Amino acid sequence: MKNVLLVCGQGISSHLFLGEAKRVAETRHAPLHFSATSFAELTPELLAQQDLVLMAPQAAYHAQIEAYTTDLRVAVIPNDIYGWLNSEALVKFASQTLDLVTTPAVASL
Repeated sequence: MKNVLLVCGQGISSHLFLGEAKRVAETRHAPLHFSATSFAELTPELLAQQDLVLMAPQAAYHAQIEAYTTDLRVAVIPNDIYGWLNSEALVKFASQTLDLVTTPAVASL
């Protein structure tokens, strides 16, 4: 199971994605565990528990969070996924970013 953290400026839009992303991942048996937070609530300890951090486009300028750890993958959620709150595409994007596309459940997305 890979931990994916959704991050936005105030935590509002990341939490909008959270419930549906969890449902899609569970339904598709994707090995992903999603959580969400605001940029202000990030800590080195929280980041150390993540395999991937997905930033909302409007918070992309905060990409310096990579400085907390060298093993952390950070990506910006594409505008077309974020703008439509497309949780299925978000799960697919996270899976591709983590190189999980060979997993049968993920390949069906």
